[in-house]
Amino acid sequence: MKKLKSLLALAGAFLAGAAPAVHAAEFPERPVTIVVPFTAGGSSDAIARTVAQHLSKKWNQPVLIENRAGGNTVIATSAVAKAKADGHTILYNSFAWITNQFLAKDLPYKTTDLAPITLLGRYPLALYVRSNLPVNTVAEFIDYAKKSGKPVTFGTAGGGSSMHLAALEFSNLSGVNIQAVPYKGSIAALNDVIGGQVDAIFEGEVYRPHSETRKVKALFVGLNERMPGWSIPSATEVGMAKFGISAWFGLMVPAETPVAIRDKITNDVNEALRQPEVREKIRALGLVTEIMNSAQYAAYLEAERVKIGAFVARNRADLQ
Repeated sequence: MKKLKSLLALAGAFLAGAAPAVHAAEFPERPVTIVVPFTAGGSSDAIARTVAQHLSKKWNQPVLIENRAGGNTVIATSAVAKAKADGHTILYNSFAWITNQFLAKDLPYKTTDLAPITLLGRYPLALYVRSNLPVNTVAEFIDYAKKSGKPVTFGTAGGGSSMHLAALEFSNLSGVNIQAVPYKGSIAALNDVIGGQVDAIFEGEVYRPHSETRKVKALFVGLNERMPGWSIPSATEVGMAKFGISAWFGLMVPAETPVAIRDKITNDVNEALRQPEVREKIRALGLVTEIMNSAQYAAYLEAERVKIGAFVARNRADLQ
């Protein structure tokens, strides 16, 4: 009898250990949903759809995009945190994953409710100013702003967004007095820069065509070196080598998702990011791809948490 119980226990342990591998081999068993915390039509939506198209072919299952904007990404994040942990619901996460940890009150989820999959890429931010400003360089913009006697208005995608923190970083490094003007999204902010109602925004290379048609002026990109193929100067070249705010996007799943399934998603997404046609499409949207496994992405998120935590502590009064 004891021997039978031992054999049954061993069999149970074996089946329990084998279950994730079996599930991973069968994954996905039905359509997969990537929940994007931004409205349809923006760069994040387009990036997510580009990756989804490749995964759909790889998995022979539909990979759907569900746009759940609002609450500075909290609504979408909470929905995925509470979803069934089987890999069929994936969160498209962003910079706000970090800032919400410091600025949002009573989050409806814990950071431990979600597990990292991989980084899709970094989204460097460039300074765009309205075309009728009498400036063509960062130095001229700083000089103009200081002599104007009033705050420079910066459009943002809301308090604590990467656009907001980049504007504060610029203010800290330049000594320019700024006033943040929140919008529901960057497209609305850009439209008001084009229309002359707002002085400037920080956004990605996706808005480069507007600078090339002179609807706005692009003055620098917040990197230590130039963006490949773009002639505007880097932060280092304009005397802002310490400019450290850059947006980024990645993927997460509910924390209890079996490791084998998480690994499969990570590997398949990274395979997509290695495809030239995928890289070209998302590069045109301003995203610089960087391949990471889940452990590397976890380390990246922790480094961002430490960096942004220190930034928020220094700028708390301007982030209320």
